[in-house]
Amino acid sequence: MRWINLLLIPFSFLFLSCDVMKAELDNCQDLANYTVELPGIGFCPEFSTGSVGDNIDLSVSVLDVTGVAGVHAQVNYDPQMVKILNVETGDFFLRSQKPIFVYEDDGQGKLDIYVFFMSIEKTNDGTGQIADLTIKLINPGNSEISITTESEFLDPKDTQITIKGFGVGVINAD
Repeated sequence: MRWINLLLIPFSFLFLSCDVMKAELDNCQDLANYTVELPGIGFCPEFSTGSVGDNIDLSVSVLDVTGVAGVHAQVNYDPQMVKILNVETGDFFLRSQKPIFVYEDDGQGKLDIYVFFMSIEKTNDGTGQIADLTIKLINPGNSEISITTESEFLDPKDTQITIKGFGVGVINAD
């Protein structure tokens, strides 16, 4: 009887004090979080939500790439629904030197992002963010944000590397 009390009481506290939580699998490095054919370029997260007036963060990521020295990512968005507030370099090309990073937002729904490796290593492989976007939600509803087929991966000799997947994201503003 004594052993039952010694085991029952501690295990009762253990089971009664634990909350069962749902795991959120939102790691931008995890390829299972993307619906893009590989190698590709997409958004993390692919689905974002917020209220009108909120700012949300979204990353543009290269996915399962090999031998990439530069990226041009062209992003289409709905300027009636969202406004691009800020674009910063991601961490994919950060090595011994900062990459060359330039972007141009025409304010009409097209954002061009250019990032090029300027390091001794010359190329990079894998998955990572090339740009981090801050987006303001300006009207309620769903809007699509997409990577266009004008986007390209380049090797050190400025030769195009095939992109098989072009990501699409959905932004929902309440």
